[in-house]
Amino acid sequence: MTDSARRRFMVGGLVVMAGAGVAGCGGGGSGSVVAPTTGATPAGPPLTASEAGEWDKLVGSSFLIATPTGTVSAVLASLERIADTSRPTSLGRQQPFYAVFQMEARLAPEGGATYQLSHATKGNFDLFLGMSSEVQGKGVLTALLN
Repeated sequence: MTDSARRRFMVGGLVVMAGAGVAGCGGGGSGSVVAPTTGATPAGPPLTASEAGEWDKLVGSSFLIATPTGTVSAVLASLERIADTSRPTSLGRQQPFYAVFQMEARLAPEGGATYQLSHATKGNFDLFLGMSSEVQGKGVLTALLN
């Protein structure tokens, strides 16, 4: 598979996974919302180095995304685990996954870039977010955590 074909395959997969994650999400959360702050202090290891189980606890919670035009509030709508039986055990993360963020469509950044995110209990961190799409009237950005 050429690099170009592999790239198209991954982008297509991201779009499909984002649609599936948002379509299966009823908004998430338990009704209580902890709003992130721009000066949040992290608790525990960096979120970008955490396993899917740590991210599972955050589904339905709010994140702030710093964009060139301002700060956007997004919800971690879902996680989609990627099954890979040939994955080397020497990699830092046991299982790769997609993290699907949902926000108002009109506020969604373009994507395809690294953004600074902030969470109330996890602090600030940089994360590459794929190209923005719109699913069921919501803006969707997906991160691949490999």
